[in-house]
Amino acid sequence: MIDKEILVEQELEGGNLSRDRQSSPEKMVTDGRVTMFGAFKEPFRKVNLLDLDMRIGSFRMPRFVKNLRLKEWQHFGIISKDYYVGTVIFDAKFMGVSFFYVFSRKAGIFFEHSRTLIGGPILVSNNILDGKSYFRHVGYRLEFENHLSKGYHRINAKISAYRGKPKISADIRVLEDLFQVEPLIVVNPISENRPMYTHKAVCPVEGRIETGGETIELSPEHDFCAIDIQKTYYPYRTFWYWATFAFRDSKGRLIGMNACEGLIEDDENFNENCSWVDGKINLLGAVRFSFEKGNVISPWRVTSLDGNMDLEFFPQGERKGRINLGIVMSDFHQPFGVFRGRLPGLSGEEIEVENAFGLCEYHVARF
Repeated sequence: MIDKEILVEQELEGGNLSRDRQSSPEKMVTDGRVTMFGAFKEPFRKVNLLDLDMRIGSFRMPRFVKNLRLKEWQHFGIISKDYYVGTVIFDAKFMGVSFFYVFSRKAGIFFEHSRTLIGGPILVSNNILDGKSYFRHVGYRLEFENHLSKGYHRINAKISAYRGKPKISADIRVLEDLFQVEPLIVVNPISENRPMYTHKAVCPVEGRIETGGETIELSPEHDFCAIDIQKTYYPYRTFWYWATFAFRDSKGRLIGMNACEGLIEDDENFNENCSWVDGKINLLGAVRFSFEKGNVISPWRVTSLDGNMDLEFFPQGERKGRINLGIVMSDFHQPFGVFRGRLPGLSGEEIEVENAFGLCEYHVARF
């Protein structure tokens, strides 16, 4: 059951606020309850989800149990003309997962470094205005410095060569300048008083990645990054489809898209679907995904229920992972490739999408 009292209060105060960008309250949770659901204009200063009053029947969950249920990650997808680079720090609490992979778009070559920790030094920052996420393992050190108050995130990677995979050294700045970029910030109701929170953006990127004797130089004029930050109380059994891409159109504008299906019952009003045109955001309605079941590297289709978005996705490779510990399971597929079709922009504009690089994702989990 969704917390209907909060939704009714929002509607009485100003209509259907779920698809309007609201001013963000100081705290996400007040007196044990989510303050407001919907989309927001400013990053939250206090993502205090552990202050929720969560219960099983009449039993109030202690803080450490709530922390075990809260899944958190920070993901960056870096798109350049010749390469795609994906990296994540994911704290599932019963374990931590991180990967850093590189795909050569010209040569079609893919390699990945990944690590899994049971316990150990892992942290997903609770403050993206000024905070740090990290994952540390033998021969694998990954840090995300969040300085959103100064307009950027920084990715530092030091990964040793391992099992035939080359070493990686990276120093990257993701330029999320809030004067130039309107991020997608949503707090959506999954069930009663159990929200999902995400912060996403598409923005320029700069820096350097050294790997296998080769240096990848990143420039904000032609390289960009899709940001995905998430903190959610997922149901024990869950799944989702997700898609994102970024490209520059014929006018030189940075175009981006984010779409998801599978988590929210009322996904016409509460979702994380949007497009960006040079940093300006356009919120979208519900979307649906389709592809050949059991074959995630077959073509996909992503469409909006209102018919304004119709995209085809053609995978060129896949990052996948499977964990099965009985009561805990994760079956993760992240194909990457190119999109084509049409996408709604600002003020009713229709944007033609052609060979826009990005990724889709299919994830089934028990956790």
